[in-house]
Amino acid sequence: MTQIKNTAPPVPTPAAYPPPLPPKKHEDHIARGIMFGCTAMFMLALMNVFAKFVSENHNVIEIAFYRNLVAAVPLLIYVLATRRFEILKTKKPGLLVWRVLIGTAGLVVTFKAFALLPLADATVILMTSVLIVPALAFFFLGEKMGIHRWSAIVIGLVGVIVMMRPTGEVATIGILVAFTAAFMHSIIHIFLRSLKTESSFTVTFYFISGGAVLCGLFMPFVAKTPTPHEFLLLVGVGITGGLAQFCLTSAFRLAPASVISPLNYTGLIWATMFDIMVWHHMPMWTVFAGAGVILASQAYILHRERLHRLLKK
Repeated sequence: MTQIKNTAPPVPTPAAYPPPLPPKKHEDHIARGIMFGCTAMFMLALMNVFAKFVSENHNVIEIAFYRNLVAAVPLLIYVLATRRFEILKTKKPGLLVWRVLIGTAGLVVTFKAFALLPLADATVILMTSVLIVPALAFFFLGEKMGIHRWSAIVIGLVGVIVMMRPTGEVATIGILVAFTAAFMHSIIHIFLRSLKTESSFTVTFYFISGGAVLCGLFMPFVAKTPTPHEFLLLVGVGITGGLAQFCLTSAFRLAPASVISPLNYTGLIWATMFDIMVWHHMPMWTVFAGAGVILASQAYILHRERLHRLLKK
């Protein structure tokens, strides 16, 4: 009897398979993060100029809607044209939802702050988000906070009081709105740092498209037909806002929050320049004095962090 030979290939043993690749470790790129951060601050300042003009005749929710809609269109076209649907996948959907909700609310409140205050005044108050970030990082990210950092935060808040010049001449409502926006910005910074392993495109896409949907729910109640000039301004808000969002997300993905957050101070330079060139408004000395106190307190926080890192080596 002829014996039939088994010609089936041998079943590979587990040792025949190559070991799985270890998960890619996230690495910071400080220089690139700073470059993206500075670009984001300039784009945000330019966006606020456009928004301040349009807010004279349009609701801030409507401005936020156009800002998100205009920025969302090219992102959606890119995904459809390249069929890179995998770029929309995320491992942290819950964080993205909160980022959309808080980020959209923060955007609306920010536009309202710039509508009520001069650019430089509102920008200085928004700078307090830099001081709030370390405190939130202590509670939510587990970062250590000593007496020196807490003292610097308190001193920085004193700078806000100096800037507010409590003489009865300040727009109290505008100050409160701007400070609320600053608190929301600090929460957003924490979320962005927590999403550092996600693609900048993914985070930006969901924030902008989700924000357009949220603001769109209110459009039947607040929308007004823009003039051709206002339409161009709204498009400008969308383009600069979209670029700023992408750059800011990239900055926090590439560098620690303690490095990127202080770049908010560069926004004061652009805001002051636009105040002088466009509205012929020179900020009062108290604005710069308050900004100086805030800047000094944040510089001290960075100094303490540097010493802490050196001691750990």
